[in-house]
Amino acid sequence: MSFVIDLDAERREVQHPDGIPVKFRGEQFIFPAELPAAALDPILSDELDLVGLLGDVINSADGDAGIKEVVAALFRRPYLPLRFLDAVRETYAILLEDQNEEFLKRKPSVPDYVRLTTGLAKVYGVELGKLFRSADSSESDGATSSPTSPDSTESTPAASGFAPDNLDSLVSGD
Repeated sequence: MSFVIDLDAERREVQHPDGIPVKFRGEQFIFPAELPAAALDPILSDELDLVGLLGDVINSADGDAGIKEVVAALFRRPYLPLRFLDAVRETYAILLEDQNEEFLKRKPSVPDYVRLTTGLAKVYGVELGKLFRSADSSESDGATSSPTSPDSTESTPAASGFAPDNLDSLVSGD
C-alpha cells in the first residue's frame, strides 16, 4: 500500500537518537530530536500577537513593508520586546526541560539566542516566515501537489531530516 504521508518514515530520531547536542559556553545541552509542537506555543500566543504585528506591517505597506513600517508597528506595541524575550525563554524551557536551569546559568545573550534559534530552525526544518503567512497566501490556482512520500518507505528525503555536518558550528558561528 502506498501512503501520501508516512509518519513512520525515518526521522531525525534516527540521525540523533539521543537528541541534538549543542555546545554552549563549555557545556553540552541536548535538544529534542524532533521539535515538539508545544515549543511554538509561546511564540504564537495571542498575548504576544506576532501574527497581528506582521499583519499590521504588511497591511500598512500593501505587502511591500520596509523597516519604516516595522518600526512604526513596534512603536504601537511597546510591550512587545519584553514579551518576545519572555516567549523565547519559555520556548527554550520547553525544549531543554530539566536542563533549562543550567542553560540559564550560562547567561545566554540575545545574539546567543539568535544564533541558537537560527541553527535549530535549520536542523528542525522550520521556517518561521511560513508559520506567519496569512491563510490566503497558501491558496493556489495550480494543480494538486504531488505526494510528500515516495511509494517506498525505506528512507526520508534529505531535506526533511537536515542535519549539518558540524552541530557545534550552529552556535559558535563557524
